[in-house]
Amino acid sequence: MTNYKKILIKNGTVYNVPNKETGVFDILISNSKIKKISKNIIDKEALVIDAEDKIVVPGLVDVHVHFRQPGQEHKEDLCSGSRAAAAGGFTTVIAEPNTDPPIDTPSRLIQLLKIAKKECVVNYFSKSATTVGLNGKRLVDVEKLKNAGARAISDDGHPVAGERLMLNALKKGKECNILVNPHCEESPLYRKRQSEKKKNLRNFPDSVTSEPYTAEVDFIMRDIELAEKAGARIHISHVSLAQSVIEIAKAKKRGVNITAEVAPHHLLLSKEAVKEIGTNAKVNPPLRSKADVEAVQQGLADGVIDIIASDHAPHTAKDKNLPFNKAAFGLIGLETTLGLVLTHLVNPGILTLKQAIEQMTIIPAKIFGLDKSGIGSLTPGTKANIVVIDLKKRWKVDVNKFFSKARNCPFDGWKLQGKAIMTIVGNRIVMKDGEIIENTL
Repeated sequence: MTNYKKILIKNGTVYNVPNKETGVFDILISNSKIKKISKNIIDKEALVIDAEDKIVVPGLVDVHVHFRQPGQEHKEDLCSGSRAAAAGGFTTVIAEPNTDPPIDTPSRLIQLLKIAKKECVVNYFSKSATTVGLNGKRLVDVEKLKNAGARAISDDGHPVAGERLMLNALKKGKECNILVNPHCEESPLYRKRQSEKKKNLRNFPDSVTSEPYTAEVDFIMRDIELAEKAGARIHISHVSLAQSVIEIAKAKKRGVNITAEVAPHHLLLSKEAVKEIGTNAKVNPPLRSKADVEAVQQGLADGVIDIIASDHAPHTAKDKNLPFNKAAFGLIGLETTLGLVLTHLVNPGILTLKQAIEQMTIIPAKIFGLDKSGIGSLTPGTKANIVVIDLKKRWKVDVNKFFSKARNCPFDGWKLQGKAIMTIVGNRIVMKDGEIIENTL
């Protein structure tokens, strides 16, 4: 990483500046902070970056990533994951707690954040587990984990099956002012337990015993009901079904404090793609019908779904090169998300450019309480988190050039238009023209 006392970005079209309309401005960074945003800034001490014909936006924010550390560093670690993030234009990530061991105690979280400060080239935050060991039986110490730095509580790929336990989690979330982030999906562990019990939980008797991985809507409906009862904030991960969009819209209309995210693969790929792509398209929730794809696109465009998050889930080739029913769930997306969104959502007019930027910057930052420190916007006086994007740049996805350790990407070989060409965190240029800048002045 190259450190500079001052950086001056010139003549870029700048988005998300408080109290300013989008326009061509200069941005002066001094001592890691945004000092000034205006026209015709001159500073002879600063490194000058010419951003003419480029857009300059807040560093992208991904609230759903798996960096696998601790416990599975052979798949991804803080170093490789954060470099993948920087390459994709992300300056802030929030990691899931399903590590080995899981992030379910304050000491584990504190230790992880301490390591991240040394290893990560971007801002790293983490969620904590909702239940001890992610086993759905006993609530973690929510207050202590919030004080240790947790940005939300989530059992990641496991739903909290017990209704009373989920209600208690929501009540505790409200009490401690921490976001509750359920994964409304069926994990293999959950399905196994339900099968062993040979009975079903209230509100979703059909889906958990019939076709696998179809209970998303039932969990969303239940958790909306419980959140409403508790008066708690709730954020739904990776929405994938048309009916889920409908239920979230209903909840928002009646005032439930709910937000939701969708991943690029659920926006762009339908289940038909699995035949062509194979296990690199195996993900939970699974790829759905073309009608579902259209519905989540429309939900995102309408604001029912609030944000885009990659659900970056690295696996080794060994985990993926198996028969479909035995292969691991998950795919990677940090290095492709921006290009996919610009090419397949913004360029066709499904989203406006302004919408897409906000859904990947200020809105996720606000949902997870990061906006207070300036993340998600270009606010003078706050730490610089900036990405320069070339909307015209054409490129081809090549997993062999990724900074991630993993290669399980269903978009390998896709031709895209629009790419991050520079990522700045504080006084550091961490990525330039597709390369991570390692040297320090």
